[in-house]
Amino acid sequence: MKKMIIMAGLILTLAACSNSEEPSVNENTVEDGNATSENNAVNHGIEEKEEKTEDIGFTVDEQGNIIAADVPKEPARQLLAAYKEYIAAFNSEDIDRYMSTIAQDPDGFDREEDKAALVQAFEAYDSVYETSDETIVKYEENRAEVFASLNVKMKAANSNDAVEQTARQVVIFKKENGEWKVSGVHLVGNQ
Repeated sequence: MKKMIIMAGLILTLAACSNSEEPSVNENTVEDGNATSENNAVNHGIEEKEEKTEDIGFTVDEQGNIIAADVPKEPARQLLAAYKEYIAAFNSEDIDRYMSTIAQDPDGFDREEDKAALVQAFEAYDSVYETSDETIVKYEENRAEVFASLNVKMKAANSNDAVEQTARQVVIFKKENGEWKVSGVHLVGNQ
């Protein structure tokens, strides 16, 4: 069971590669809960880029609700459809379908390392992402961020042992050839 809990965390981070190496401080941002180490599964060993990247995150109102960005109707529909496909592709464990949701040149992780890790995970574990609270929290013409709460259910392929883990994530999308593709994913630890 301990191995399953560790793998649940790995599954959460396989599709959530971040290149942030800032200290872990709970500031109610998407980086809360991402421990830093040399071989951190969250960043797959990616070095911090020289240039400072834009802050990734979300804001909550006084009642704790996620504040949505002002997004035109059609781009909002397209972004949420791209997010839904990203989750559905992961849940189907169809690596080609999943990779078609990922940017050719993602900013937050190495595409081929992510693919190799997911192939291994899909073979060893049955995992399902259930999402809620999907909210576009930042929007520009060619870049956007979608917040969601996650519930990950995972069990070993040849076992009845199962674990569940919750987290919050922000998926960064960028436009490639007129389509929204996943360019990075940042996790906030357990809720």
